[in-house]
Amino acid sequence: MPQYKLDPFSSEKPNISNLESPKLLKDSVLWDDFRNGADAAFIQIYEQFFDSLYAFGMRLSQDESQTKDGIQEVFFDLRRLRHKIGPTDNIKFYLLKCLKRKLQRQFSKWDQKRESLDNSQDFDFAISHEQQLIDQQLSLERIEKLNKAISMLSPRKKEIIYYFFYEGFSYSQIQEIMGLDNVKTTRNLMYKALGFLRQTLK
Repeated sequence: MPQYKLDPFSSEKPNISNLESPKLLKDSVLWDDFRNGADAAFIQIYEQFFDSLYAFGMRLSQDESQTKDGIQEVFFDLRRLRHKIGPTDNIKFYLLKCLKRKLQRQFSKWDQKRESLDNSQDFDFAISHEQQLIDQQLSLERIEKLNKAISMLSPRKKEIIYYFFYEGFSYSQIQEIMGLDNVKTTRNLMYKALGFLRQTLK
């Protein structure tokens, strides 16, 4: 569920608060338990985040077997290297970053040039009527227009919209997972994506 409202109809620039939440504190404890050898913590992490990883992987690869193989490799590596892994207060971000890296290695065109994602590899998502009504009372017609506008975005712009509004990642986290040069570049890409949506929806 998104932590921030996707409102391309507004001219306000998106803003993120980096306040620590109880969920992040819980993540850090669970992760430390896993790193210290607790099998129950490993199982909880797998069960809690598998669905999110699968949905994310399918947005990147659109291939079920490839996505599932990537997820299994991520968890195999985590278990094997648990004593060498550093701490984290956001398990989901850590796992999505690992899965994206795994899937990128499977796509030779991504290995040759990271920016090729913008032209050759799609990143797909859409807003459901139920999701959007939680945040804004938008009509079904308006949501359909918004989804059509999102479908016209480049994969790179779709990706940043997804991370910001649906995963609630900070600009620094988005910079890291997308491999962008700096936070300023990340913000600029976000504003371009939102600007495109506003222009298309006029």
